[in-house]
Amino acid sequence: MAAEGEEEARRLRIDAAVARCEAPIHPDFLIPKTQEATATAEGTSEPPAKKQKKDRGMNKSKERRENVAAMKKVSAQQLCPRLAYLNECDGTMGEPRCSQNHDLDAFNACKLPEISSDCPVFKALGMCPAGLNCRFASGHIVDGKNVDKDGKALSKGCEWHQKIPHIGIVPGELNIFNEEIRNSLRKKNYDFSRAVDMAKAWHRWHSQRPKDAADTDEAYTASTDAARFVGPVVEAERKRVDLAGKSYLAPLTTVGNLPFRRLCVNLGCDVTVGEMALAYSVVDGYQSELALLRRHESEKCFGVQVAGGDVEMMTKCAQFIDENVDCDFVDINCGCPLDEVHRRGAGSRLMAKAAHLEGIVRCMSGVLKTKALTLKMRTAHMEDNKNKDFNGRYAHNLVPKLESWGVSALVLHGRTARQRYTKLADWDYIRECGGRRKNPTPFIGCGDAMNWEEVEQHCQTHGVDSVMVGRGALIKPWLFTEIKERRHWDISASERLDLVRNFTNYGLEHWGSDARGVETTRRFLLEWLSFTCRYVPIGLLEVQQAKINWRPRPYVGRSDLETKMASTNSKDWVEITEMMLGKVPDGFSFVPKHKSNAYQPEGGAPTDTAKAEDDGAAG
Repeated sequence: MAAEGEEEARRLRIDAAVARCEAPIHPDFLIPKTQEATATAEGTSEPPAKKQKKDRGMNKSKERRENVAAMKKVSAQQLCPRLAYLNECDGTMGEPRCSQNHDLDAFNACKLPEISSDCPVFKALGMCPAGLNCRFASGHIVDGKNVDKDGKALSKGCEWHQKIPHIGIVPGELNIFNEEIRNSLRKKNYDFSRAVDMAKAWHRWHSQRPKDAADTDEAYTASTDAARFVGPVVEAERKRVDLAGKSYLAPLTTVGNLPFRRLCVNLGCDVTVGEMALAYSVVDGYQSELALLRRHESEKCFGVQVAGGDVEMMTKCAQFIDENVDCDFVDINCGCPLDEVHRRGAGSRLMAKAAHLEGIVRCMSGVLKTKALTLKMRTAHMEDNKNKDFNGRYAHNLVPKLESWGVSALVLHGRTARQRYTKLADWDYIRECGGRRKNPTPFIGCGDAMNWEEVEQHCQTHGVDSVMVGRGALIKPWLFTEIKERRHWDISASERLDLVRNFTNYGLEHWGSDARGVETTRRFLLEWLSFTCRYVPIGLLEVQQAKINWRPRPYVGRSDLETKMASTNSKDWVEITEMMLGKVPDGFSFVPKHKSNAYQPEGGAPTDTAKAEDDGAAG
């Protein structure tokens, strides 16, 4: 009877916690409320203000001036990258003289202390392009010279220099564009005639089409102008992308960077997508935007996501990607909920402009000869109050149209742009939309997946071919291992720290192991830690199936490291980065880019998400 009473009390305790959207953590690990209050009081050194301005949690440059100033100072003190790498410099970009720093004595006098003698980049590649500037330099500097794994000093024209001309070239990374391509884009010399002709043909056909004409593929391809570009030959050549049954990482702004995607692939992820790139910035040749198109060779199925609201600009971007980018598919961002993107007529705003969306899809589909075209959207841009069906959502009307316009696969995020993350994803509506397909077009659902059983259930009961994972992967990237192996993984704190170390090493390879690369790696690692701190270990829960909207009460882990990794205090995240990347620069502070991750005082429950930028979702 006593055992039955204990089980009944446990069940009631779990039900009460779940009803409050609170993670049902075993009482042995919860911090008593009296201690919570004490910890909060001790952590406050100043009297509370009458009215405190709400922390937006957006890591704008004006909020991190000290960080920017420190980085500029460090960069100014670094050696010429060519001298640091090849032990010599004869000018940059053909110039007879180089304006970079070549004063070795001054550099040695003020260089930052070494983090470690074990350089991760040298260990992975066999040499280090950062050379003398490397924060782990002693492992590959002999007699003041940068050497390779065989102890040979690097020099201009050597084998390594042929493979890696400079620090920005990374072995294993694809889609690194040379100066000729970038200049042709910047100077408007790139031949976009194919895209321009395609867009003009669309506009001519669209302007002549009766307003009440059916939106059919036959009506479009029957046009003589359009048939020149969209026809059976192009359709036969286009590469199809198989997404059924694949684990799929969502495109994530800021946090979905190449090192993180690489980490997810190693944990079992099948399909990855780059961060959202703005079409006009790609076409104009912005280096920062072109960098978003990079792919690691380990990404076996990789897509590029682009956003834009202009038919011709999106078509030009598709042509450039088709001709220059190594990827398996191009994804149209039709779900980004950010106002800045909407002002350009892009993101989820496109859903409310069906004719415009049709032009973009048809023209991009026509110009892509070897790559599939996919589209990711929400249930609606904003709910249509005039339409009471499905609470004003209208994605179900777009699904069959998008199929006929030329989309090879569809991804549906089960929320509107207005809802953002204040509501759970509506998987019943996702099933309704999937049922509107007229062809066997791959249909992927997205929203709130946090464990392998949820993923399997969605595939079996909600009519999707696979499930895209976003926040769940940020909180626990080993979710892909759980999906592959169909098991719950009670991962230890030391295993999680190993994943942090792997991300750090991938980041140093990608961004460089010099001072700038170290701090860039630190910044993106901190952004990820601001998500993964929400993970509550399975061994601490009274149930195995955790839900993404559960908030944990303050708790202690099974080790000091596990407790630190659960902290919502950004100072603890910084300390974790210092285990791999050394001490932060003087004056360093960190404000997460995404609002819901903004610092909470010790003892305060983590906040739930409120806006789309809260969780880095690109759409």
